[in-house]
Amino acid sequence: MRIIIATFIFMCIPLFGLGQQQGGPWSIYFKNDSYTVTKAQKKFIDSIQKSSLKRTDSIVLKGYASSPADSIYNLKLSERRANAVKARFKGYTTIIANGFGELEGDEEENRRVDIMTWPIYKEQLAFKSNTASPTKLPEKINDFEKLEVGTKQEIKGIHFYPGRDDIRNDSKQALEELLVYLKENKSITFRILGHVCCGKSYDPGRDGYNNRTGKNNLSEARAKRIYNYLADHGIDKKRMSSRGYAYRYPTGKGDKFDRRVEIEIISR
Repeated sequence: MRIIIATFIFMCIPLFGLGQQQGGPWSIYFKNDSYTVTKAQKKFIDSIQKSSLKRTDSIVLKGYASSPADSIYNLKLSERRANAVKARFKGYTTIIANGFGELEGDEEENRRVDIMTWPIYKEQLAFKSNTASPTKLPEKINDFEKLEVGTKQEIKGIHFYPGRDDIRNDSKQALEELLVYLKENKSITFRILGHVCCGKSYDPGRDGYNNRTGKNNLSEARAKRIYNYLADHGIDKKRMSSRGYAYRYPTGKGDKFDRRVEIEIISR
């Protein structure tokens, strides 16, 4: 009976949801352990694009899963769901598709992908939750609005695997915040700066060893990873550059704080 009711509600969404808010959010719901977009869902997505979106819009897709399986499996499943929906969107300025793993609570509600435009996502990102509920939106990590020309700021929430330039999945919110800022401030040019810890004060220019490539360029490679992420998600390469500083600028606060990536504003 729940399946019949859920199907009926879904079929009514195009008649009701589209008129509510031009930029979304809209949700696509999946069967348990599935990331297949059905024919009915494809029609729903097409109707959103025809009635509520423009090709100049930037689209954000956020995938989720319910909690019965293990967290690693659910993260991959949520990513597959986001990418399956992404395949239905062609020709937009920017399309961000990320999986966020499992949510606690109603299983049917949590097996979904949320679709929205940048302005709506930005509103959501600014929301500060007063509860610890995992279904609530997270508190904002970074505030880039006060950055001036010549200033540098650590991009908090960016995490790499030890000794590698691979970005961890728990960095997604910080990366999206950075994308929102750069998307909303299109005249800004900037540089991404990488730093490592644990260097020698008598040889601060010696970079960390990158276990993935076997090269001593860890700070440079990590900065380049952020650069590539931004380029892959629609930020013009002419606006940005990247550089590794090895151990030249330790914070004096300890290893944890020395391992960081910063943004430096070059012009506005």
